[in-house]
Amino acid sequence: MDLTVIIGMIGALLSISIGDLMEGGNPVHVIHITSLIIVIPTAMCAAATGTEAHAIRAAFKELKMVFKKSPVNFEARIDDIVDYAITVKKFGVLALEKDLATIDDDFLKEALSMVVDGTKEEQIEESLEAIIEETEHYYHSASHYWLLAGETCPVMGLIGAVLGLILALQKLDNPAEMAAGIAGAFTATVTGIAGAYIFLGPWGNKMKAKAHLLIKDKQLILAGAKAMARGDVPGELKLKLTKMITAMPTKG
Repeated sequence: MDLTVIIGMIGALLSISIGDLMEGGNPVHVIHITSLIIVIPTAMCAAATGTEAHAIRAAFKELKMVFKKSPVNFEARIDDIVDYAITVKKFGVLALEKDLATIDDDFLKEALSMVVDGTKEEQIEESLEAIIEETEHYYHSASHYWLLAGETCPVMGLIGAVLGLILALQKLDNPAEMAAGIAGAFTATVTGIAGAYIFLGPWGNKMKAKAHLLIKDKQLILAGAKAMARGDVPGELKLKLTKMITAMPTKG
């Protein structure tokens, strides 16, 4: 589990609640079921209107990656690629065939299969780059849905507040009920802002960041496959791959 997500959301809600309590308020009063219904589902539906169907499916399918630690480990990946390169240098590309059956990563398996088949460097790059671009588009579309939903939330909160004020002003003959209605109306604004900047928007940004690590991992594999096809020295390959991840974390 990615604790930065859990701690971030809980910490944000907790800090708001503490501040509200210090001012004599009650955070429970901000939780308004009607506001939640008006703001969150409406924002998500509005975001769906501007998003392709396949991207919406991807957004919900990949949402779990927001809450899980990234499986990407650049150092381990580089070590594996260099080991494959050493095998190729010592025993030839056909020696990689025994490793293919034990590889779970489809992209890595495809890359090594092309090396074993003697595919030229240019063809490897063309084929694998197409897969990388498609993967990048897939995650970009998925994360964009959550970002769009987040951007829409505050506006839906404003709509909820206006609707609440309209109803409250119809109770001018009962000041107590009108005041309660006005207070309830503004919970929609709070819900919209919180939905945008504590939940939906951050989910989209986190998904985009973790997708970047997955793409970088595939770029390492591509560079390794091209180097093996050229017959590069494993030591030089390791140096090149290491430079590719300079200033980047080994794990997301």
